[in-house]
Amino acid sequence: MTYPAYHAPTRKQPRRGGPSLVSLTLLITAPAVLAVAALRPR
Repeated sequence: MTYPAYHAPTRKQPRRGGPSLVSLTLLITAPAVLAVAALRPR
């Protein structure tokens, strides 16, 4: 059992426990699209 240095350097992503990038972009773009659709002159 001498392989503790194998799994250590593989996780180098600065993830702070928040939502993923896809859900973040959806959270930002969805209200913007809704606002554009609501403010569009009919």
